[in-house]
Amino acid sequence: MNAANPTVSSGSSRFASMLSADLIVNNILLAALAVLILYFSLSSPHFLTFSNFTVLLTNYAAIGVVAAIMTLLMIAGHVDLSVGSNIAFSGMMAALSITVFGVPPVIGIFVGVGAGALVGAINGFACGALRLSPIIVTLGMLSLLRGTTLLINPTEVYGLGDTFFYIGNGSFLGIPILLWVVGSAFAASALFISASVWGRYVYAIGVNPQAAFLAALPVKRLLFSLYVATGAAAGVADVLLAARLDGVSPGALGLQMELQALTIILLGGVAFAGGRGRIFGVITAWVFLGVLENGLTLLNVPPFIQLVASGLALVFAASIDAIGTYVAPRMARRRAVAEQIEAARQRAANASAS
Repeated sequence: MNAANPTVSSGSSRFASMLSADLIVNNILLAALAVLILYFSLSSPHFLTFSNFTVLLTNYAAIGVVAAIMTLLMIAGHVDLSVGSNIAFSGMMAALSITVFGVPPVIGIFVGVGAGALVGAINGFACGALRLSPIIVTLGMLSLLRGTTLLINPTEVYGLGDTFFYIGNGSFLGIPILLWVVGSAFAASALFISASVWGRYVYAIGVNPQAAFLAALPVKRLLFSLYVATGAAAGVADVLLAARLDGVSPGALGLQMELQALTIILLGGVAFAGGRGRIFGVITAWVFLGVLENGLTLLNVPPFIQLVASGLALVFAASIDAIGTYVAPRMARRRAVAEQIEAARQRAANASAS
């Protein structure tokens, strides 16, 4: 059947090769994670405990939310480097709305998420509709938002109320609220990318945006929506961080979290150029970086060495991206050649039988 329909054959071949490349990348990461867990378990008796893993995951919940949604944007071939400053900006909007304007905490949460989504809409219009460079636009927005946040209020804001305290420290059915939120973000991203036609559009745009546009796919609208979703995710992350800390620091909140999110996504096997990646790999990378930071802290490793380790993780992520970029097209060519040989054999067998 595939020999009679080369379009189906080539399409399934590309999908299979992409899946195989993802599996190779994910297996490398899983092996590295297993080695890391084994090392820290042998080095510290406090590492391999339920309470420590709960702390580990809750501390990384905010960046997990951002990474879960920004993964979709990067699969589409775009990136948002302003999410760290967006977290600070939207967090300050939420905190001031509660402490200065006296709005209820629930409304303050919507203010924070809405401010983040508004920033995402601006990025989406510039990068999706006007087709400006995502790196340049979002780098500019990174500086602009951080400076704007410090201009609005250069001092810390604390005392956000019991609702925020419950979000940051409470639990539901024995599971921390923070884990419910980050789990929902990863689940929503996985369902969107794997179980909806829009998810296939995201991959198509990442592989070749011009071809996707000529195929009448809603390229501009989808990119705009992904930027808005990423901005809203930054707004959710600011709520989680503010709830965890019971306050907002304009200069420190969200600092360098764009690099953390980028490291997690690349480490999870998502191609920086777009068109390749799976949510499972990003979840594995999220746990990997959480384990790395938590284990180094338990071993009393100085903060500057932890910063070196984070930089090495980013280099490792770039290596993972390079491996995937190198392996995928070669596997596709190998499968295509194998299918052509098999088709030729079948034609020869049919000719000899007749």
